[in-house]
Amino acid sequence: MRLALIGVGLIGGSFARALRAAGEVDVVVGFDNQPDALRRAIDLGVIDQSAESAARAAEHADLAMIATPVGSMPNVLQAIAPHLARTAIVTDVGSTKASVIAAARHALGSAFERFVPGHPIAGREHSGVEYSEAALFNDKLFICTPVDETDTEAVRQVEALWRSVG
Repeated sequence: MRLALIGVGLIGGSFARALRAAGEVDVVVGFDNQPDALRRAIDLGVIDQSAESAARAAEHADLAMIATPVGSMPNVLQAIAPHLARTAIVTDVGSTKASVIAAARHALGSAFERFVPGHPIAGREHSGVEYSEAALFNDKLFICTPVDETDTEAVRQVEALWRSVG
């Protein structure tokens, strides 16, 4: 699986590390609006490649994980929409859902059916990729919040990935 990780901080970085540890990912392409975070993510082995934009990270991805602040998600969704493969799944880890779902519905068009909103109930007192860890999600909850239009197979795949990481 090729993962586009948009936002390489604590949650996104931990998700990528956990997927790698579970053998669920082959390539992780990351984007972050903080170049230092991207360099640290590469140095730590969290991502394999950095991209100069969210759109470039999303190209050829099987799964695009948006791990950015909720307020930036509408712009991220708008940027990646034209670059998604026809079968790519998009998911997020935002703490709120109504505005994120509305933004995804607006930005993704027909790809909206492959948007699987969710929120892991996990974290730490420190943020940043340097604090990410593969075990962050062990024995934690993941709340999946699909809507009526969400493709059931996309939901199944996202839920299976979260189960594989603990």
